[in-house]
Amino acid sequence: MEKNVALTPFAAAQAAVLRAIKQLSPVRLPLEKAFGLVLREHIRADRPLPPFNRSAMDGYAVRHDDLAKGLRRFRCAGTLEAGAAWRGTVRHGECLKIMTGAPVPPELDAVEQVEKSRTEGAFVELLTGEPERWQHIHRRGADCKKGERLITAGEPLSPARVAVAAAVGAAAVRVTRVIRVAVIASGSELVGTAKKPAPYQIRDSNSRFLMARFSEIPWAAASFGGVIKDDPRALRRALAAALKKNDVVIVTGGVSMGERDHIPEILKECGVKNRLYKSAIRPGKPIWFGVKGAAAVFGLPGNPVSVAATFSEFVLPALRKMAGYASVILPVLRLPLAAPAKKKHALREFRVGCYANGGAAVAPVPGYQGSGDFVSAGRSDGLIVIPEEARELPAGTVVEFHPWRF
Repeated sequence: MEKNVALTPFAAAQAAVLRAIKQLSPVRLPLEKAFGLVLREHIRADRPLPPFNRSAMDGYAVRHDDLAKGLRRFRCAGTLEAGAAWRGTVRHGECLKIMTGAPVPPELDAVEQVEKSRTEGAFVELLTGEPERWQHIHRRGADCKKGERLITAGEPLSPARVAVAAAVGAAAVRVTRVIRVAVIASGSELVGTAKKPAPYQIRDSNSRFLMARFSEIPWAAASFGGVIKDDPRALRRALAAALKKNDVVIVTGGVSMGERDHIPEILKECGVKNRLYKSAIRPGKPIWFGVKGAAAVFGLPGNPVSVAATFSEFVLPALRKMAGYASVILPVLRLPLAAPAKKKHALREFRVGCYANGGAAVAPVPGYQGSGDFVSAGRSDGLIVIPEEARELPAGTVVEFHPWRF
């Protein structure tokens, strides 16, 4: 293994990863099987919405001209429910009892709520002043025109967008299929979550963290490839098997400079071409990335905060590009520091932080002990970014904050 590898600045490192990532080909799926997936086509309105003048209230539809003349007592010409069409004519001096969602006849242009009326046999008296023209009427085409783009390619089909797609008849849509991901934990010191560790062992938390992150991502599905000891043959078997079946392979641990850090060499033996090794960041400096055909492989440093940081800053943008997102970099917040922050090195630092002052600021988690401190990470809301050139940031300095969740 090459010992004197130059550190790639963060922006260049992230760009190198994204350049090497290829989008998956789109597939066409029934809408009900595409929930949460990323669209690869625009969704347009097949007709105006609403498609007719629609009553927004249960009440009485009238002519506004009659109201303008001071008429408040009307003969009720009938009742119209949602899903039905009015076949008759409503004359001057008449009203129509109408339900929410029903089409308002073209000669009527105002609706008064049923709560503001009084019935006397076949007649209805409106108890308010003069309603405005089109009051309580959701007018045809008010939401969108026919052919208007309603959902843009590169956006995930959230529940709200699914409703829009269904409303315009998008029964089948072009999307990116679910990305297949393998997660492997390496390290002879690791044991499973349910096992009692020996005094010199620790439980594997990294793979649980990653699997939990993928549980929140409907457009990617992760499988766990197990905890593998620092045995080159066992690691080679696990990685080779994962590369055959998956679009992305993530392995934690074994990527640094120790004698038992076999991952870079094994990946090379498996035909993975290295595109990034080591970035000028802390934590996560020894990050490894490579490709084999269209498959992407990430070797993440084994410390828990390193895994969390490199997943957010490198793996997640790469996955978003593979899925076809229009914007692969997640939006960031810019918030003032509620407490000062110092560092001694010229690296970009990601420090776990929490919201302060009711969410108007952020503060480093008190007592943070570095990249192995998963307890502090568990108390955090995301990552505070301390820029490369900064050494001391006083309270009030505006910094980037990358929340774990938006």
